[in-house]
Amino acid sequence: MRKYIHISIWEEQNPKSFIKLPVLPETLPTSVSGKAEVIDIVGVGERVIFGGSKLDTFTLEAFFPANYDASYVAESKGTYKTPSKNIQKLRQWIDLEKPLRLYSKEGDLNRSVVITSLDYENERAGNIGDVFYSAEFMNYKAPHTRRVALKKTSGNGGVKTPEKKPTAGKLPTTYTVKKGDYLGKVALFFYGKANYAKLYNANKKNIDAANKKAKSRDKYTIYPGQKLTIPK
Repeated sequence: MRKYIHISIWEEQNPKSFIKLPVLPETLPTSVSGKAEVIDIVGVGERVIFGGSKLDTFTLEAFFPANYDASYVAESKGTYKTPSKNIQKLRQWIDLEKPLRLYSKEGDLNRSVVITSLDYENERAGNIGDVFYSAEFMNYKAPHTRRVALKKTSGNGGVKTPEKKPTAGKLPTTYTVKKGDYLGKVALFFYGKANYAKLYNANKKNIDAANKKAKSRDKYTIYPGQKLTIPK
């Protein structure tokens, strides 16, 4: 009898928001990064230093089948979700920057992660309706902060002041999309939170037309060179 490996992903703070991967990825994450790091010191050369543990990154690649097939789908038919719903959920987690739990009892997998990138194809030749994806994950560790006292000095000592985010009263009227942008990322920069729906509603006609031309099933996709209206 065939033994399936079940993989589930859910929000750390909301387990009811989850997906199950219907098709097992080709590989599961097993490597662990050490604390050693090679740095290049000017005038000295390369040296190995040991610091804090690194955040491992790994990629899962598989596909969401358009039709349920018990011969390879590791999920019951009653809980099976369509490819578009699964992709929409992954995009939502990216936009909202949600810490997630990646879990598989059979695969000995239990990690707190975030999704750092997602690429997918709506179809491949001979696989009508299937959505093939490649998702990059990074192990997540909740930040630990502490307060430090800063001594005031005259001037800034030649330190460059980081670019400030625009305030609500000084928002630009438009923004040109750059490579790697997505609605949640743009909204986070201008508003301080990933309110992608606000940007989408203000640019619905523009975004829908671009996605129709690109034959994209994800209505929130934006493309480099697009000009977006930035509502206040």
